[in-house]
Amino acid sequence: MKYLIYLVTLLTFFGCGNSEKKETPSTSQNLEFIPETEKDMGLEVEKTISKNPEKIEPESCEGQSVDFLILEDERVQADFFSKLDSIRKIQYPDDDRKMSIMVDITPEYLNKFLTDLDQDTLMVKKGFDKEYHFDIAPQGYTDPKICMDRIEVGFDEEKCTFRLKVFNTFLVQADWCTESMVVYGFKIENGNLVDFWRQEAG
Repeated sequence: MKYLIYLVTLLTFFGCGNSEKKETPSTSQNLEFIPETEKDMGLEVEKTISKNPEKIEPESCEGQSVDFLILEDERVQADFFSKLDSIRKIQYPDDDRKMSIMVDITPEYLNKFLTDLDQDTLMVKKGFDKEYHFDIAPQGYTDPKICMDRIEVGFDEEKCTFRLKVFNTFLVQADWCTESMVVYGFKIENGNLVDFWRQEAG
């Protein structure tokens, strides 16, 4: 009888020990679920982003470099020079720009530039420039043909803006030309000039 009680006690002891060992894997499996859940959440976020690319990609410019040719239109060109005159009145309130070495573009030279402009070059290089001889020198200087002037346009695809530059070159010493520059910036939206500005350098 004592032997039977001893045997039952041993079996009970080992049975409890096995049951404790069986619980251990289930606990470890619960721990492994945490990174799997994070991984699934990451995949869901990636799927959401791929379905809505417009939320992370910057807006692209809808204009093109050849839009510059809209300045051939009389209405748009008139607006260009109207905006230019308004800015010059602010920059030269005493109307003393005649004493300046800066030279603004004229309708005559803007139209020459538009006629000479190579569309293929403008499309590929996003810019175009052409040399001229304005024969306009500041007071006290001369403008021989060795001092060539230049008009240049550039297009910024990221900002969708144009920069039109006018370089006036004149003689300051024998065989030495120097230049001044006027820059105009603007956008073309719905066939109109917007955000027009003017700066000088030189």
